[in-house]
Amino acid sequence: MKHIAILAALLLPFASQAGELKLVFHGEGLVGQVLMVALFNSPETFLSDKTVLALKAEASGDATTLIIPDLKPGKYAISAFADKNHNEKLDTNFVGKPKELYGFSNDARHLVGTPDFAEASFDVGDGTVTQSIHLQ
Repeated sequence: MKHIAILAALLLPFASQAGELKLVFHGEGLVGQVLMVALFNSPETFLSDKTVLALKAEASGDATTLIIPDLKPGKYAISAFADKNHNEKLDTNFVGKPKELYGFSNDARHLVGTPDFAEASFDVGDGTVTQSIHLQ
């Protein structure tokens, strides 16, 4: 038994650590809308269809929390929108301006265009990281 305890102590530094990501979405009139959330881990894949994780969940209020457990430590960025008409795409007007609420991690936002990965990225370690995202 003593040998098992020593072996476990020696292997502990090599065990993979996992973090937890707590996402808090804020937006007026979110109740009943579907939150479409995409998680990215590189500038090359940011805002592409190459997500680390894509999820959707119905908003329960004007502030809705989602938890992503067991996330590998690293640098990540989030893009999200509230799918008002449940068609699973961000609807835009004729000039490309979104007609549905949307946002990014770190509340990164530009007057024209989208933020880049560096502006929206954050680090996840082996603890809990919280990102508050205001959908506008």
